[in-house]
Amino acid sequence: MIILRDYDEEKQLDRVWYDSSNVFYSECEDGDSAKKILRVVFKNGATYQYSDVDVSDYVMFIAGGTDNSNGKALNEFVKKKHCPYERIADSDKEALINEMNEIKQRRRQAASETKEENNK
Repeated sequence: MIILRDYDEEKQLDRVWYDSSNVFYSECEDGDSAKKILRVVFKNGATYQYSDVDVSDYVMFIAGGTDNSNGKALNEFVKKKHCPYERIADSDKEALINEMNEIKQRRRQAASETKEENNK
């Protein structure tokens, strides 16, 4: 299940944080190609990069597939399709948590400012 999804327009990066038993975070490079590069950070910090991921398979992964399980969806829609992958440097989960909290705070602040403007 998705906790937070944020699209970084400057970097063309779709970033997602999860409430999942094994998937913690993912980011997908959004370029002109129909095939995407997906990086997945697991709960233990291990990070894998998957190449040539179809957009529809990426969407099924972040949605949790038909079982509402991101881990099962990763297996079914990415790994079983034999997308090339490699383990890359482990991610700093604390930094990712801080980034998620900063995004949430910015959104709360923007919502509060919008509410104040509407009440004038």
